[in-house]
Amino acid sequence: MNRPFRSVGEIGYAFRDQPFRTVSFSSNPSPDGALLDLFSVNDYPRPASTVSPTPTSTPRAGVINLNSRQGGAIGAMIAGTTRVENGLTPSLVAATDAINTGTILASLTAPVISKAGLATLIANATPSPSPSLLDPGVPKTEREAIARALGEAGQARTWNLLIDVIAQSGKYAPGTTSVTQANKFVVDGEQRYWVHVAIDRFTGQVIEKQIEVVNE
Repeated sequence: MNRPFRSVGEIGYAFRDQPFRTVSFSSNPSPDGALLDLFSVNDYPRPASTVSPTPTSTPRAGVINLNSRQGGAIGAMIAGTTRVENGLTPSLVAATDAINTGTILASLTAPVISKAGLATLIANATPSPSPSLLDPGVPKTEREAIARALGEAGQARTWNLLIDVIAQSGKYAPGTTSVTQANKFVVDGEQRYWVHVAIDRFTGQVIEKQIEVVNE
């Protein structure tokens, strides 16, 4: 490649211990899919603090779930990925091919439990609509642009939730005898919040949360 690795999926360019065969991230079963879980190009350290003076690695929040049913979101991750290495001017995945590929992957019902399953996901996909990276005749190195795009930015163990909260302030009307009488509550003010939460689905740990004030 004549450059550093950008994604763990680029291991698919490497030759195996068999003549003229490269590492496979697009077959079922894949003998090499576990490499996607074993290696990572980027580290995501937790900053040093008074509690932990040494930076330590931590799970990431916000990356896309490989089991997502949002084809457009998956396609957006694939768009612009290197399709063919051409030295200084690589050929990139076109937007139409990427969105169609995302639509196909989002339609699959068999769940992926780790990034290793990405190879099976690619191999089992039915190539429709077209054009996409899953069309018959697309070379292995081009088809595995999916693994290069999602191998580093995808995950299968985090729930990303958006909670819509509407908080109201006010008082109950005179004569109200119970807080269950919602029709007696007089609203003086209202504020809306979007709470973004990422939860590790195996441990139940809240990895990250963010509260966004919504001004309508």
